[in-house]
Amino acid sequence: MSSRIVSVAGRSRTGATRPFLCEAADGQRFFVKGGNAGWTELVTEYVVSRLAQEYGLPVAPLSLLEIPAELALHAVVEGAHEFQPGVVFGSRGVPFGEDLRSGHLSGIPDDEKIRLLCFDWWVRNGDRSLDILGGDPGILWDPTMNAMTVIDFDRALDGDFDEVEFLRTHPFRDVLPFIEAGKLTRLRTSFESALYSLDKIWEELPSEWLVDPAGDARVDMSYRSVETTLIKPDLPVDGFLPG
Repeated sequence: MSSRIVSVAGRSRTGATRPFLCEAADGQRFFVKGGNAGWTELVTEYVVSRLAQEYGLPVAPLSLLEIPAELALHAVVEGAHEFQPGVVFGSRGVPFGEDLRSGHLSGIPDDEKIRLLCFDWWVRNGDRSLDILGGDPGILWDPTMNAMTVIDFDRALDGDFDEVEFLRTHPFRDVLPFIEAGKLTRLRTSFESALYSLDKIWEELPSEWLVDPAGDARVDMSYRSVETTLIKPDLPVDGFLPG
């Protein structure tokens, strides 16, 4: 059962969808995506975020939340027309979290960098970038814990994924020379183990994200198509290794 949202305080300044900043009935604060994202983006965000959890990435806790009709009707927030009633995706806020910057990279172990870089490659997520001038890393840094939290998977499963751009701009591209074939094999096994949860994850999706009230499909994807894409990808699973 989804938790109800009781208030909305504004919107994020960053991110393509600029998530709404909300408080749920249990007192937790969330970054919320709903009417500010398309149906495909919502499904992708939830499914790939849950797979990332199963794979062992430090993903921000996520929830399915409900925006009550009355709250949506009276919300005073920028882009209020995108704050629509229904079930939405919520990513729990990280206290003191801030966007990852180049200066934080040295504080992240190489093993963690490699794990995320491989996952992003396998799910075709090219929506992370970082250089000395900034970027959109989709990673939060907690200076009190010296730890990262991974967010933003709504642009994964990209049919136009550009592998050259990925290897040029990914925040953790610095570890590419240090990825050994044996480690890659172990991580791929962990990834494929996570895929065993895909059917359970798909069943967790709200039906309203998949079909409209008339019963017509809202997304051009299915459990089977996602499974096939990830198990038998178009790109080699080791395509970022030298040679």
